[in-house]
Amino acid sequence: MPTIRVNGTDMHYTERGDGPTVVALHAATVSSKQLGWLSSAVVHEGFNVVTPDLRGHGETPNPAPDMHLPRLVEDILEFIYLLGRTPVHALGYSLGGAVALYAAQQRPDVFRSLVLLGTNYRAPSEQRLRQIIGPPEAREGMVQEVFDTETGCIVGWEKPLDAFRTIVAPTLIITGDRDEFNDPQDNLDLYKKLPNAELLVVPRTDHLGLVRHPMVFRAVGDFYGHVPR
Repeated sequence: MPTIRVNGTDMHYTERGDGPTVVALHAATVSSKQLGWLSSAVVHEGFNVVTPDLRGHGETPNPAPDMHLPRLVEDILEFIYLLGRTPVHALGYSLGGAVALYAAQQRPDVFRSLVLLGTNYRAPSEQRLRQIIGPPEAREGMVQEVFDTETGCIVGWEKPLDAFRTIVAPTLIITGDRDEFNDPQDNLDLYKKLPNAELLVVPRTDHLGLVRHPMVFRAVGDFYGHVPR
């Protein structure tokens, strides 16, 4: 995997396809390989897809004392700048979607479009995390590291909903109606705030069920078929 030196770490990434660049960002606790299924669909639409491993995930080390969301956002903005192809399209699943969303709020000029899959503008509550992955004392390995209440990626989601009005790029928001990490109402509220957003609520589908869902494939394909390139 090629690397780009970003904020004190070597960010590893893969790349395939020709055309305008889509930076695709994976979920928490996994690597860029997890997005292979969706990357293939985007390449099929005539795009170049770049999939970095976020700090502390996959092949990208984390020499910093934390992996707070603002640090991940700073990383991806620097990565895109050093990639030298701005403005880019961005696609993110779960944590990757939050990184893309917060990066676009900070630098809307960097992004042509956004696809936010199974994500939110605010972190899941500790109560919700306890129900899904157990209490902090029971978490182990990567799950414990990523969801640590003090140093993990759930820290730093502090922008109010109104702050995202600055994102004027075409945006596709996709959520499952039974997503255990995210309240679909939050996705609806975000959709109403963004001036150029589309919203798809996939019925009878939880967080992981969005992966490889036919409705997700169709919606993403349609979006990249009509979005300005």
